[in-house]
Parts: sequence; C-alpha cells; structure tokens
Amino acid sequence: MNSKLENSPMNSFPKPPPNLCDLPVEIVEMIVKNLDLPRRVIVGRVCKTLLGIANQLESPRVNDIKITVGSEGCEMKIEGYPIKYGKPDEESLDKMMNDLVTFVPDFQLNTVSFRFNDSPSQKLFRSQYLKRVSQPMKVQKLVIKMFNKNDHIMEKEIVNSSRIIEYRFLEKLEDDFIKLKVVHLECVERIGTRWITCLKDVYHTNVRDVQDFV
Repeated sequence: MNSKLENSPMNSFPKPPPNLCDLPVEIVEMIVKNLDLPRRVIVGRVCKTLLGIANQLESPRVNDIKITVGSEGCEMKIEGYPIKYGKPDEESLDKMMNDLVTFVPDFQLNTVSFRFNDSPSQKLFRSQYLKRVSQPMKVQKLVIKMFNKNDHIMEKEIVNSSRIIEYRFLEKLEDDFIKLKVVHLECVERIGTRWITCLKDVYHTNVRDVQDFV
C-alpha cells in the first residue's frame, strides 16, 4: 500500500521552492526594513504581501530625486532607481505624485531635478503637482532642464529655500548635438530664512549625448 502511495500522481509534483513569505511576518519585516529604498521598491513589486509590508514601514531617507516628463513618457528616479509611469496624462502623473509624497513625506530633499522635453507635458505636470503636493519642498539644490526657454515652472511654488538653483536650457541642433546654456545661481549669505547674496555663473556648450551631461 505504501508503494502505491509513493507512485501516485499526487506525489509526482515537485515541492514549490522556498518563498520569502514563508518566513514569519516579523522576520520578513526586519529584512525589508533593512533594505535601501530602491531595493524596497523592487521587493514591494513581487507580491501584494510584500508590498503591504513595505508600505507600512517608515520610508528610508531620500536625498535625491530626478523627474523627467515628456511626450515619450514620464520617469522618476529615486536615489538612481528609475520608476516609469508611461505617457504624460492625469492618471500617470497622479501615480507619480502618490510615490513622491510617499517617498518624501516631510517635503525635504537634498537635490531635486526636473526635466521637461516639451511645453504641453510641462504644463500638465505643473498643474498636477500643484493639485497633489500640499506645500513647497525644501531642497538644497534645484535643477531645471527644459527645451523651451519660455516654459515657466514656477519654482517658488514647487520648492522653497533652495541654496543652489541651476537652469539648463536645451536646444536640439543637427547631427544629434544639443546646445546647452547653464545658469548657475548659488546663494552664500542669508538673513533668517531669506537669501540676500547670490553668485551667478553662465556658460554655454554643445554636447552630443545630453544624458551624459544632464
């Protein structure tokens, strides 16, 4: 009788491989808590159980965010880890804002960078941002990259008390070259919360691969 059971179809299936969720919840929480933000995002995308554990933990400190918005798609890099949101529309930008306020609940950052590849995307982003983010972020360095000099991001609405502001105006040339104008403002003296002295530096250059530079 034992031999029949051993040879039955029920015993022919291999056992499933060990799973992280097979561990006690307390141990899984300890593992996820010790991950940096990019790895925590990756783990959260494995299954709903791990996503729930990752979301209920206090977010690790974020120091650098880079946001790119254009007709080809939207992306936010958290500490160098890219999160893609698809074409720029209200739904995709709403998801981006959900992540932004989750990763930066205190609205304080070391560096934030915005890149806008066209005017319609820039205007839609600004509209969604002001709807969703309740207050300007406090950042040490703000970088704004745009192809249209007439676009205005209203940086005082989006960030507050930046010590360094850098505008990078981009213009497409022939042979895949990009004409780049950089306006670098660095504040060196303040009274209370207001900067009163800033140093300004302006320079121009041409680059073939704009990603390498910006």
